[in-house]
Amino acid sequence: MNAAERRNEIISILIVRHHITTKELASEFDVTVRTIKNDIQALSFAYPIYTKPGVAGGIFMGGHYNPHVNSLTPIEQETLKEIYEEAEDRHKEVLAQILHKYGPDKLEL
Repeated sequence: MNAAERRNEIISILIVRHHITTKELASEFDVTVRTIKNDIQALSFAYPIYTKPGVAGGIFMGGHYNPHVNSLTPIEQETLKEIYEEAEDRHKEVLAQILHKYGPDKLEL
């Protein structure tokens, strides 16, 4: 995975999770913490990303940034919600991420 692909994935992770640590990202991408810090610095020019040091710190997506909100049609949302209700474990988690990423901001599962 090159730097551009990794940075796109970092943005996707922040959009879904809203918060993550540099150590978690470094482990997930099998790179150094320094590489992740460089990625975050580069991304912060184009995205509302901020960092906070300390125990409750990490990398955060600022504001209400979500470029994908409401990109699902009502029938797509309803169908995914029905599938979500029947899903288990990992599948349920992935469907929840999809619905939160592409569904309306206040979508309840």
